[in-house]
Amino acid sequence: MTWFWWVAGTVAAIGLLWLLLWAWYRRWLKAATERASRDSWIVSTPLGRVEYGQRGDGPVVLHFHGGSVGHNGWFFLEHLVRAGYRVLTPDRPGYLGTPIKNGGSPEQQADVAAALLDVLRIDRVAVVGVSAGGPAAVQFAARHPERTTALVLLSAVSQRTELSEDQLSSPLARLVMTRRFQNVAYFVINRTMHLMPALSMREWVKTATTYDPETGKKLIDEVLRDPAQKREVLAMSDAMVPALPRFDGVMNDVRVQQELGELPFSRVRAPALIVGSRNDGDIGFANSVNAEEKLPRSELIAVDQFGHLIWWGDPAVRRDFEARIESFLAERHRR
Repeated sequence: MTWFWWVAGTVAAIGLLWLLLWAWYRRWLKAATERASRDSWIVSTPLGRVEYGQRGDGPVVLHFHGGSVGHNGWFFLEHLVRAGYRVLTPDRPGYLGTPIKNGGSPEQQADVAAALLDVLRIDRVAVVGVSAGGPAAVQFAARHPERTTALVLLSAVSQRTELSEDQLSSPLARLVMTRRFQNVAYFVINRTMHLMPALSMREWVKTATTYDPETGKKLIDEVLRDPAQKREVLAMSDAMVPALPRFDGVMNDVRVQQELGELPFSRVRAPALIVGSRNDGDIGFANSVNAEEKLPRSELIAVDQFGHLIWWGDPAVRRDFEARIESFLAERHRR
């Protein structure tokens, strides 16, 4: 009889724990969903519905966001808001309120953004492409040269790039590439990142950098000791949830990256500034070099930061390349 009550008590405790975890997850998902579109707008364009966010006031910077985030990833360009620009970030097709049926190719992504500019009555923009947003940024500059005053590429994809073995086989990758349980999986990832950021970032060392584990650990410690960088680490984690409304966009980015043909670099008339890390373990430094070699009027700034995530690492390095971006835009875009 004692054994029976012990088993019954254990089952009841497990059941109660499960209910508490489920309630925690449901509250988190509701809050994350509300936060994702709290400061965005949805408009109808001739090419379909588009969700977008914007920050700041002044000359418009059209931001093609990176993978897994959406308009919530605008904070990597916060320095431009402080410098007096209006950062406009449409959700690329497949992300949040912009359906993938709008068109997933870089050409279609560029034209959807142009259609949004028409609705918002914005004539000319500086274009910034981050990571997986790089191909669409280049296509926009090539297809709409009269609207493009300058092009900035940050850790941007510019050529066909296969995923690495770590990216394909890591636990994070397996979760990212599975539609089922997307929100639950990212709940675990998000909460782990907030509670144990150093442990979570070890996975990023393997997939986003070329550093060995020991060097990566030192860099993680450096990033997390800086309050501003730690806030961005957590902000990035929050910008990726809820995951399911971004799944179509993420998988489209993976397909585009692995099937990308030659981009129309020669048709880009605007001057370009490129920033890439020599330790980029995600898409590789070769993407930045390729863009610099093929864009007619371009300059490459090579850095040694947290690999693909060029904003993290030495704050002085970041301040330097952000100042150069601001100077570049001040000369080309404000005029």
